Amino acid sequence: MPLSDIVNKHLAYTYDNGWKYEFWLKSEKRIVYKIHGGPMSGRSNYQTCAVQEVRSGEIYQISWVEETGTVVSIIVDLAQKRITTYMAFSRGHWDFPEKAHGDKRNPEDFARWRELASVGKNTDREVLPEQATIDEIFEGRGDLEDIDEDAPTI
Repeated sequence: MPLSDIVNKHLAYTYDNGWKYEFWLKSEKRIVYKIHGGPMSGRSNYQTCAVQEVRSGEIYQISWVEETGTVVSIIVDLAQKRITTYMAFSRGHWDFPEKAHGDKRNPEDFARWRELASVGKNTDREVLPEQATIDEIFEGRGDLEDIDEDAPTI
């Protein structure tokens, strides 16, 4: 299934609760994002992701598992400029959000994030369904730092 309508898109969006995020879908298997508002503000990251088209040229699902143990799945509705997200934060990520701040490219941040996955047990999660309005859509990475397709994740 062609994903050309979503690959290389850069979206800036604001959740209804006021949290501000942006992401760039670099490829069909890599997403780069930065968090600007909310408890996770100050986090710069990239992930290996899975992308699927839900409705041709309009609605896409992007999902990944983070090194912190957090599970994220985002539905992007380009036509309506809306995002619907399912986030299942690990206890470590949710209970110690300041430890999840930083940039994965920094080895100390990456190692600290991995430690957050071991806090609690796998079924002990903070589940958040959230919705957001897409504030801006454009092509390319913008100010986000590029990554190598083979950069380590998890």
